This record gives sequence, C-alpha cells and structure tokens, in this order.
Amino acid sequence: MVGTVLLFVAMVGSLPMAYDVLLRPGPELVVITDAGEELVRVSLKTDPTWEYVWTHSVAQVRVRDVFAYRDGTMLLTDQLTPLIDIAGLGHTPGRGDLRDDGDGGYWIADLDVPIAGNVHRFIIGTERAPTTLVHAGRSFELTATHPGVHARIEVIEP
Repeated sequence: MVGTVLLFVAMVGSLPMAYDVLLRPGPELVVITDAGEELVRVSLKTDPTWEYVWTHSVAQVRVRDVFAYRDGTMLLTDQLTPLIDIAGLGHTPGRGDLRDDGDGGYWIADLDVPIAGNVHRFIIGTERAPTTLVHAGRSFELTATHPGVHARIEVIEP
C-alpha cells in the first residue's frame, strides 16, 4: 500500500513538468513581407528544420537551402544544387563538406552557418524563378501570391 501511494505521489508530482513540456509553445518559423504581411507561420517544436527552395534567375537551376533551428540559433546547414560554378553558388574550402548529391549535382553538407539575428532576408522569386518554403512535408508556394516581394524568414521564441 505504501509503495502504491509513493508511486501515485511521484506520478502526480511529475504531471506539471510533463504538462509544461507537452503544452508549452515552441519556436515558430514566420515568413513576413517587408510591408508586415504574414505569409507563413509554422511551429518548429517537433521539426526544427525547413527548406528554402528557389530557382536561380539566370542559370534557371533549382537550389535547396536547408536550415535548422538549434539551441536558439537559425543555421544554414546544407545546400543542394545542380551547379556550383555560377554567381551566388559555390563551395568555399573549410566551409561545409562538398559531396556528390547522387543525382548529378552537388551537396554542400554540414555548413552550420549561423544566420544573424535569426532572420533570413530575401526577395520572393517571380514566376520565372519561383520560391517555395518547405516544412514538415508542407510546401508554401510564396511566388504564387507574392512574386518579387521583399520578405524575411525569422524564428520567434514564445
């Protein structure tokens, strides 16, 4: 009987902690235009990674920038691209690991570049060079509604 009571007390005592961990809001990824319009808001609590997928306007190649939110910091972790010898793309020795992506392109892995202030500024591409945000299997086609608009991706802590 004493053992049952002690077990019950231990379980009840741990409920507030379990409740707090399960229901406490986590960080959120938000895409906001420079005019202040919110385009996307997703929780990073269970999946702290996302992709910013864009098309290079000159070379017309699709690039995938992979980000993560770790220990309070937004990081560019990887980049996948079919070409690395065009403006804005490439590998810098000592910054990430250049690998074959298995599909004829390049994978720059383990970049882990911190993004200043946890804010990534960009211009949403036009129909010729579309921009998409991908999180947890969901795609947000930013070009479809806001082509050419200045925006930012940021992580907000509750």
